[in-house]
Amino acid sequence: MKLKDFIDKDGNEFVLYDEVWTHIRKYHPEIKDLKAIETIIKNPDVIVRSSWDKNSNLYYKKIGHLYRVVVVQTEEKRVKTTLTTDKVKKGEVLWKKK
Repeated sequence: MKLKDFIDKDGNEFVLYDEVWTHIRKYHPEIKDLKAIETIIKNPDVIVRSSWDKNSNLYYKKIGHLYRVVVVQTEEKRVKTTLTTDKVKKGEVLWKKK
């Protein structure tokens, strides 16, 4: 079931489904609420096309010394998951904040 729509900095819309939110809350508790996902998608520091899935983009937001990441599936226009990492992963940089 559709939980929420998010719009990125370029006006692209991505859907978050209940089952994905359940997964995020269980396995990525550092993402405390939907506002965190919205902030990352709307105001990322960098957007990278995934090197392992050309139909997925990773929206990175630096918080402290780590990056919070929202992974979106671009063809299906949906949020796939979130994660936290210490660096921007390999892939084609689509956009970077100046």
